[in-house]
Amino acid sequence: ENLSAEEAGRAFAALEPVKFKYREDAEETYLGFIAEDVPDLVAMNDRKGLNAMDMVGLLTKVVQEQQKAIAALKEEVAALKEAVRKDR
Repeated sequence: ENLSAEEAGRAFAALEPVKFKYREDAEETYLGFIAEDVPDLVAMNDRKGLNAMDMVGLLTKVVQEQQKAIAALKEEVAALKEAVRKDR
């Protein structure tokens, strides 16, 4: 089943990255997510973690949609530039 752009966008918007340190290794700072707070789409069933490949899939869909939007905006800018050039 395909992941819809809308579902991916909602899940992406709900992600809240955090910085944290493990108690055992207070010297290093890590980036990640609080497992209990991630969207169901990427959470493990027990809500104690998340699947890295699920995150890759989610982020890939979001980036693909952004690339489509960028391409459309580039076309629009080119058309507007051409219209301005013709009006001169």
